[in-house]
Amino acid sequence: MKKIYLIKITQFSKECYVGRIDPRKLVRVATEVGMSETQEAQRPLNEKRVKDISNYVSNEKGILPNTLTLATKDNKFDVVKVDGIEDLYYIEFPDNEDEFKVYKETIDVMDGQHRLYSFLPDISNLEESATYEIGFTLYIRPTLRERQKIFISCNEKQEKVSNNLLIWFKSKLNMLQAEEKELYDLVNRLNEEYPLKNHIIMSAEKIKNGIKAKELMAVIKKAGITKLQIMGADMDIEQEVKVLSTYLTAWENVVDFNFATSNAKEAGAAIKIAGVRFMLTILPCVWERSIQLQQPYTTQFVEDTLKKMIADMGVEREEFFTCEKNKMYFRERSQTEAFAEECVKKIKNIGSQGFNPLG
Repeated sequence: MKKIYLIKITQFSKECYVGRIDPRKLVRVATEVGMSETQEAQRPLNEKRVKDISNYVSNEKGILPNTLTLATKDNKFDVVKVDGIEDLYYIEFPDNEDEFKVYKETIDVMDGQHRLYSFLPDISNLEESATYEIGFTLYIRPTLRERQKIFISCNEKQEKVSNNLLIWFKSKLNMLQAEEKELYDLVNRLNEEYPLKNHIIMSAEKIKNGIKAKELMAVIKKAGITKLQIMGADMDIEQEVKVLSTYLTAWENVVDFNFATSNAKEAGAAIKIAGVRFMLTILPCVWERSIQLQQPYTTQFVEDTLKKMIADMGVEREEFFTCEKNKMYFRERSQTEAFAEECVKKIKNIGSQGFNPLG
Protein backbone atom coordinates (compact mmCIF):
# COMPACT_ATOMS: atom_id res chain seq x y z
CA MET A 1 0.00 0.00 0.00
CA LYS A 2 1.06 3.59 -0.64
CA LYS A 3 0.35 6.61 1.56
CA ILE A 4 -1.70 9.41 -0.01
CA TYR A 5 -1.43 12.52 2.16
CA LEU A 6 -4.48 14.67 2.85
CA ILE A 7 -5.33 18.03 4.39
CA LYS A 8 -8.50 18.18 6.46
CA ILE A 9 -11.11 20.83 5.74
CA THR A 10 -14.06 21.56 8.03
CA GLN A 11 -17.26 23.33 6.94
CA PHE A 12 -19.60 23.69 9.90
CA SER A 13 -19.80 20.12 11.22
CA LYS A 14 -18.88 18.42 7.93
CA GLU A 15 -15.31 17.29 7.34
CA CYS A 16 -13.59 16.41 4.08
CA TYR A 17 -10.02 15.87 2.91
CA VAL A 18 -8.05 17.29 -0.01
CA GLY A 19 -5.25 15.44 -1.79
CA ARG A 20 -3.65 14.60 -5.13
CA ILE A 21 -3.33 11.35 -7.03
CA ASP A 22 -2.59 9.80 -10.42
CA PRO A 23 -6.06 9.50 -12.03
CA ARG A 24 -4.97 6.32 -13.85
CA LYS A 25 -4.71 4.66 -10.44
CA LEU A 26 -7.73 6.34 -8.90
CA VAL A 27 -10.05 5.18 -11.69
CA ARG A 28 -9.16 1.57 -10.84
CA VAL A 29 -10.92 1.83 -7.47
CA ALA A 30 -13.87 3.95 -8.70
CA THR A 31 -17.39 2.62 -9.15
CA GLU A 32 -17.87 0.98 -12.54
CA VAL A 33 -20.49 2.97 -14.44
CA GLY A 34 -21.90 2.17 -17.87
CA MET A 35 -22.20 4.92 -20.43
CA SER A 36 -25.62 6.66 -20.37
CA GLU A 37 -26.74 4.72 -17.28
CA THR A 38 -28.97 6.52 -14.76
CA GLN A 39 -27.26 7.12 -11.41
CA GLU A 40 -28.60 7.96 -7.96
CA ALA A 41 -26.50 11.07 -7.34
CA GLN A 42 -24.97 11.88 -10.73
CA ARG A 43 -25.87 12.68 -14.30
CA PRO A 44 -25.42 9.84 -16.85
CA LEU A 45 -21.97 9.42 -18.34
CA ASN A 46 -21.66 10.88 -21.83
CA GLU A 47 -19.30 8.66 -23.82
CA LYS A 48 -18.45 11.36 -26.37
CA ARG A 49 -17.52 13.81 -23.63
CA VAL A 50 -15.35 11.21 -21.87
CA LYS A 51 -13.48 10.49 -25.12
CA ASP A 52 -13.12 14.20 -25.92
CA ILE A 53 -11.47 14.79 -22.54
CA SER A 54 -9.22 11.76 -23.06
CA ASN A 55 -8.08 13.09 -26.44
CA TYR A 56 -7.53 16.53 -24.96
CA VAL A 57 -5.33 15.14 -22.19
CA SER A 58 -3.52 12.52 -24.28
CA ASN A 59 -3.00 14.29 -27.60
CA GLU A 60 -2.90 17.96 -26.62
CA LYS A 61 -1.19 17.74 -23.21
CA GLY A 62 -4.35 19.13 -21.67
CA ILE A 63 -4.54 20.42 -18.13
CA LEU A 64 -7.50 19.59 -15.86
CA PRO A 65 -7.28 22.20 -13.08
CA ASN A 66 -10.52 21.48 -11.20
CA THR A 67 -10.56 18.93 -8.40
CA LEU A 68 -12.69 15.79 -8.35
CA THR A 69 -15.23 15.32 -5.56
CA LEU A 70 -15.13 11.76 -4.20
CA ALA A 71 -16.81 9.63 -1.56
CA THR A 72 -15.67 6.44 0.15
CA LYS A 73 -18.27 3.66 0.00
CA ASP A 74 -17.14 1.44 2.87
CA ASN A 75 -14.54 1.15 5.64
CA LYS A 76 -11.59 0.09 3.48
CA PHE A 77 -10.17 3.61 3.27
CA ASP A 78 -9.40 4.70 6.81
CA VAL A 79 -8.16 8.26 7.31
CA VAL A 80 -5.16 8.35 9.66
CA LYS A 81 -3.81 11.45 11.49
CA VAL A 82 -0.12 12.25 10.94
CA ASP A 83 1.52 12.76 14.33
CA GLY A 84 2.95 16.18 15.03
CA ILE A 85 1.52 17.96 11.97
CA GLU A 86 -1.77 19.83 12.36
CA ASP A 87 -4.55 18.89 9.93
CA LEU A 88 -2.33 16.48 7.96
CA TYR A 89 -3.71 12.97 7.36
CA TYR A 90 -3.22 10.04 5.01
CA ILE A 91 -4.95 7.02 3.57
CA GLU A 92 -3.39 3.75 2.49
CA PHE A 93 -3.93 3.38 -1.26
CA PRO A 94 -3.41 0.17 -3.30
CA ASP A 95 -0.09 -0.14 -5.06
CA ASN A 96 -0.12 -3.58 -6.74
CA GLU A 97 -2.55 -5.80 -8.64
CA ASP A 98 -3.67 -7.84 -5.63
CA GLU A 99 -4.39 -4.70 -3.61
CA PHE A 100 -6.33 -3.09 -6.47
CA LYS A 101 -8.55 -6.18 -6.61
CA VAL A 102 -9.38 -5.82 -2.91
CA TYR A 103 -10.19 -2.11 -3.27
CA LYS A 104 -12.20 -2.41 -6.49
CA GLU A 105 -15.26 -0.07 -6.56
CA THR A 106 -14.61 1.48 -3.16
CA ILE A 107 -14.72 5.11 -4.36
CA ASP A 108 -17.75 6.92 -5.77
CA VAL A 109 -17.38 10.03 -7.94
CA MET A 110 -19.77 12.78 -6.88
CA ASP A 111 -18.45 15.42 -9.27
CA GLY A 112 -15.94 15.20 -12.13
CA GLN A 113 -16.78 11.71 -13.33
CA HIS A 114 -16.23 12.58 -17.01
CA ARG A 115 -12.72 13.75 -16.18
CA LEU A 116 -11.88 10.67 -14.12
CA TYR A 117 -13.38 8.05 -16.46
CA SER A 118 -11.44 9.57 -19.36
CA PHE A 119 -8.46 7.78 -17.76
CA LEU A 120 -10.01 4.32 -18.07
CA PRO A 121 -7.43 1.93 -19.59
CA ASP A 122 -9.56 1.20 -22.68
CA ILE A 123 -10.13 4.93 -23.34
CA SER A 124 -6.99 6.80 -22.27
CA ASN A 125 -3.99 7.07 -24.60
CA LEU A 126 -1.84 8.82 -22.00
CA GLU A 127 1.66 7.38 -21.97
CA GLU A 128 2.35 5.24 -18.92
CA SER A 129 5.57 7.15 -18.26
CA ALA A 130 3.85 10.55 -18.27
CA THR A 131 3.61 12.31 -14.92
CA TYR A 132 -0.02 13.30 -14.43
CA GLU A 133 -1.80 14.08 -11.17
CA ILE A 134 -5.21 15.46 -10.35
CA GLY A 135 -6.58 17.05 -7.20
CA PHE A 136 -9.50 15.58 -5.28
CA THR A 137 -11.77 16.32 -2.34
CA LEU A 138 -12.70 13.21 -0.37
CA TYR A 139 -15.79 12.74 1.82
CA ILE A 140 -15.93 9.73 4.14
CA ARG A 141 -19.01 7.54 3.66
CA PRO A 142 -21.60 10.29 3.02
CA THR A 143 -25.23 9.20 2.87
CA LEU A 144 -27.08 9.16 -0.46
CA ARG A 145 -28.85 12.38 0.50
CA GLU A 146 -25.53 14.03 1.35
CA ARG A 147 -24.03 12.88 -1.95
CA GLN A 148 -26.96 14.33 -3.84
CA LYS A 149 -26.68 17.65 -1.98
CA ILE A 150 -22.93 17.80 -2.69
CA PHE A 151 -23.57 17.15 -6.40
CA ILE A 152 -26.11 19.99 -6.51
CA SER A 153 -23.71 22.29 -4.66
CA CYS A 154 -20.89 21.50 -7.11
CA ASN A 155 -23.02 22.27 -10.15
CA GLU A 156 -25.93 24.58 -9.30
CA LYS A 157 -23.87 27.44 -7.86
CA GLN A 158 -21.32 27.54 -10.65
CA GLU A 159 -21.61 30.17 -13.39
CA LYS A 160 -20.86 28.36 -16.60
CA VAL A 161 -18.34 29.93 -18.95
CA SER A 162 -20.02 30.62 -22.29
CA ASN A 163 -19.18 28.38 -25.23
CA ASN A 164 -18.47 31.55 -27.19
CA LEU A 165 -15.68 32.60 -24.83
CA LEU A 166 -14.30 29.07 -24.64
CA ILE A 167 -13.93 28.77 -28.40
CA TRP A 168 -12.19 32.18 -28.47
CA PHE A 169 -9.69 30.89 -25.90
CA LYS A 170 -9.22 27.70 -27.93
CA SER A 171 -8.46 29.77 -31.03
CA LYS A 172 -5.81 31.75 -29.14
CA LEU A 173 -4.22 28.53 -27.88
CA ASN A 174 -4.32 26.83 -31.32
CA MET A 175 -6.55 24.12 -29.85
CA LEU A 176 -9.34 24.20 -32.45
CA GLN A 177 -10.09 21.01 -34.36
CA ALA A 178 -9.81 21.23 -38.17
CA GLU A 179 -13.51 21.86 -38.84
CA GLU A 180 -13.80 24.26 -35.89
CA LYS A 181 -10.81 26.24 -37.16
CA GLU A 182 -12.25 26.47 -40.67
CA LEU A 183 -15.56 27.81 -39.35
CA TYR A 184 -13.96 30.10 -36.77
CA ASP A 185 -11.60 31.64 -39.34
CA LEU A 186 -14.53 32.22 -41.69
CA VAL A 187 -16.62 33.92 -38.99
CA ASN A 188 -13.64 36.01 -37.94
CA ARG A 189 -13.20 37.21 -41.53
CA LEU A 190 -16.92 37.98 -41.79
CA ASN A 191 -16.53 40.19 -38.73
CA GLU A 192 -14.02 42.26 -40.71
CA GLU A 193 -16.17 42.71 -43.83
CA TYR A 194 -19.43 44.46 -44.63
CA PRO A 195 -22.25 43.75 -43.79
CA LEU A 196 -21.41 41.78 -40.59
CA LYS A 197 -18.38 43.91 -39.69
CA ASN A 198 -18.22 44.37 -35.90
CA HIS A 199 -21.64 42.70 -35.53
CA ILE A 200 -20.23 39.34 -34.37
CA ILE A 201 -19.37 38.70 -30.73
CA MET A 202 -16.05 36.88 -31.01
CA SER A 203 -15.38 36.43 -27.27
CA ALA A 204 -17.32 38.14 -24.45
CA GLU A 205 -17.46 41.74 -25.69
CA LYS A 206 -20.73 43.65 -25.50
CA ILE A 207 -22.34 44.32 -28.89
CA LYS A 208 -25.95 45.47 -28.96
CA ASN A 209 -27.99 42.92 -30.94
CA GLY A 210 -24.72 41.17 -31.79
CA ILE A 211 -24.50 37.57 -33.00
CA LYS A 212 -22.29 35.13 -31.11
CA ALA A 213 -19.49 33.59 -33.16
CA LYS A 214 -20.19 30.08 -31.82
CA GLU A 215 -23.84 30.28 -32.85
CA LEU A 216 -22.99 31.65 -36.29
CA MET A 217 -20.47 28.85 -36.80
CA ALA A 218 -23.17 26.27 -36.04
CA VAL A 219 -25.60 27.94 -38.47
CA ILE A 220 -23.03 28.08 -41.29
CA LYS A 221 -22.14 24.43 -40.72
CA LYS A 222 -25.75 23.22 -40.73
CA ALA A 223 -26.61 25.28 -43.81
CA GLY A 224 -23.69 23.65 -45.65
CA ILE A 225 -22.13 26.96 -46.72
CA THR A 226 -18.57 25.60 -46.54
CA LYS A 227 -19.57 22.66 -48.77
CA LEU A 228 -20.55 24.85 -51.72
CA GLN A 229 -18.34 24.41 -54.75
CA ILE A 230 -17.23 26.28 -57.86
CA MET A 231 -16.94 24.03 -60.92
CA GLY A 232 -16.47 20.98 -58.69
CA ALA A 233 -13.80 22.53 -56.46
CA ASP A 234 -14.14 23.63 -52.84
CA MET A 235 -14.06 27.36 -52.22
CA ASP A 236 -11.28 29.06 -50.28
CA ILE A 237 -12.08 31.34 -47.35
CA GLU A 238 -12.05 34.54 -49.43
CA GLN A 239 -14.59 33.06 -51.86
CA GLU A 240 -16.77 31.94 -48.94
CA VAL A 241 -16.63 35.44 -47.44
CA LYS A 242 -17.63 36.92 -50.81
CA VAL A 243 -20.56 34.51 -51.19
CA LEU A 244 -21.85 35.26 -47.69
CA SER A 245 -21.27 39.02 -47.79
CA THR A 246 -22.89 39.39 -51.23
CA TYR A 247 -25.90 37.41 -50.08
CA LEU A 248 -26.42 39.22 -46.76
CA THR A 249 -25.92 42.63 -48.39
CA ALA A 250 -28.71 41.74 -50.81
CA TRP A 251 -30.99 40.94 -47.89
CA GLU A 252 -30.18 44.33 -46.35
CA ASN A 253 -31.10 46.08 -49.60
CA VAL A 254 -34.29 44.11 -50.23
CA VAL A 255 -35.72 44.32 -46.69
CA ASP A 256 -34.19 47.73 -45.92
CA PHE A 257 -32.21 47.19 -42.71
CA ASN A 258 -28.58 47.24 -41.66
CA PHE A 259 -26.91 44.59 -39.50
CA ALA A 260 -24.59 47.03 -37.77
CA THR A 261 -26.88 50.01 -37.12
CA SER A 262 -30.52 48.87 -37.20
CA ASN A 263 -32.29 48.32 -33.90
CA ALA A 264 -34.37 45.28 -33.06
CA LYS A 265 -37.64 47.20 -33.24
CA GLU A 266 -36.97 48.28 -36.83
CA ALA A 267 -35.36 45.10 -38.14
CA GLY A 268 -37.02 42.45 -35.98
CA ALA A 269 -35.36 39.03 -36.26
CA ALA A 270 -33.26 40.09 -39.26
CA ILE A 271 -30.30 41.23 -37.16
CA LYS A 272 -30.59 38.37 -34.66
CA ILE A 273 -29.38 34.78 -34.91
CA ALA A 274 -32.91 33.56 -35.75
CA GLY A 275 -33.01 35.78 -38.83
CA VAL A 276 -29.48 34.87 -39.88
CA ARG A 277 -30.31 31.18 -39.46
CA PHE A 278 -33.31 31.67 -41.76
CA MET A 279 -31.33 33.59 -44.39
CA LEU A 280 -28.37 31.21 -44.47
CA THR A 281 -30.58 28.14 -44.71
CA ILE A 282 -31.84 29.56 -48.02
CA LEU A 283 -28.42 30.61 -49.37
CA PRO A 284 -27.42 27.26 -50.97
CA CYS A 285 -30.65 27.29 -53.00
CA VAL A 286 -29.88 30.79 -54.31
CA TRP A 287 -26.31 29.67 -55.13
CA GLU A 288 -27.60 26.66 -57.08
CA ARG A 289 -30.06 28.87 -58.94
CA SER A 290 -27.18 31.08 -60.09
CA ILE A 291 -25.38 28.00 -61.45
CA GLN A 292 -28.46 26.52 -63.12
CA LEU A 293 -29.34 29.81 -64.83
CA GLN A 294 -25.64 30.48 -65.53
CA GLN A 295 -26.06 33.99 -64.20
CA PRO A 296 -23.27 35.69 -62.21
CA TYR A 297 -23.78 35.50 -58.45
CA THR A 298 -23.98 39.23 -57.80
CA THR A 299 -25.81 41.36 -55.26
CA GLN A 300 -28.30 42.28 -58.00
CA PHE A 301 -28.94 38.63 -58.87
CA VAL A 302 -29.57 37.73 -55.22
CA GLU A 303 -31.81 40.78 -54.77
CA ASP A 304 -33.94 39.84 -57.79
CA THR A 305 -34.30 36.27 -56.49
CA LEU A 306 -35.33 37.43 -53.01
CA LYS A 307 -37.79 40.00 -54.37
CA LYS A 308 -39.52 37.31 -56.46
CA MET A 309 -39.66 34.97 -53.47
CA ILE A 310 -41.14 37.60 -51.15
CA ALA A 311 -43.62 38.82 -53.80
CA ASP A 312 -45.15 35.34 -53.76
CA MET A 313 -45.74 35.55 -49.98
CA GLY A 314 -48.14 38.46 -49.75
CA VAL A 315 -46.08 40.68 -47.44
CA GLU A 316 -44.25 43.96 -47.93
CA ARG A 317 -40.49 43.47 -48.35
CA GLU A 318 -39.68 46.01 -45.63
CA GLU A 319 -41.91 44.14 -43.18
CA PHE A 320 -40.69 40.66 -43.97
CA PHE A 321 -39.11 40.10 -40.53
CA THR A 322 -41.45 42.35 -38.52
CA CYS A 323 -45.01 41.71 -39.72
CA GLU A 324 -47.31 39.73 -37.45
CA LYS A 325 -47.73 37.06 -40.13
CA ASN A 326 -44.03 36.17 -40.11
CA LYS A 327 -43.00 36.92 -36.50
CA MET A 328 -44.09 33.50 -35.30
CA TYR A 329 -41.57 31.81 -37.60
CA PHE A 330 -38.63 33.27 -35.68
CA ARG A 331 -39.64 32.26 -32.16
CA GLU A 332 -38.29 28.71 -32.27
CA ARG A 333 -35.54 27.11 -34.31
CA SER A 334 -37.77 24.39 -35.75
CA GLN A 335 -40.29 26.99 -36.95
CA THR A 336 -37.51 29.10 -38.48
CA GLU A 337 -36.05 26.13 -40.35
CA ALA A 338 -39.49 25.01 -41.57
CA PHE A 339 -40.19 28.54 -42.84
CA ALA A 340 -36.84 28.58 -44.64
CA GLU A 341 -37.64 25.29 -46.35
CA GLU A 342 -40.96 26.73 -47.49
CA CYS A 343 -39.07 29.68 -49.00
CA VAL A 344 -36.60 27.32 -50.69
CA LYS A 345 -39.52 25.67 -52.48
CA LYS A 346 -40.76 29.06 -53.66
CA ILE A 347 -37.32 29.93 -55.07
CA LYS A 348 -37.14 26.62 -56.89
CA ASN A 349 -40.55 27.32 -58.43
CA ILE A 350 -39.65 30.80 -59.68
CA GLY A 351 -40.38 30.92 -63.41
CA SER A 352 -41.92 27.44 -63.51
CA GLN A 353 -45.55 28.37 -62.75
CA GLY A 354 -47.97 27.12 -65.36
CA PHE A 355 -45.54 24.61 -66.92
CA ASN A 356 -46.27 20.85 -66.75
CA PRO A 357 -43.09 18.95 -67.68
CA LEU A 358 -45.19 15.87 -68.53
CA GLY A 359 -47.22 17.81 -71.03
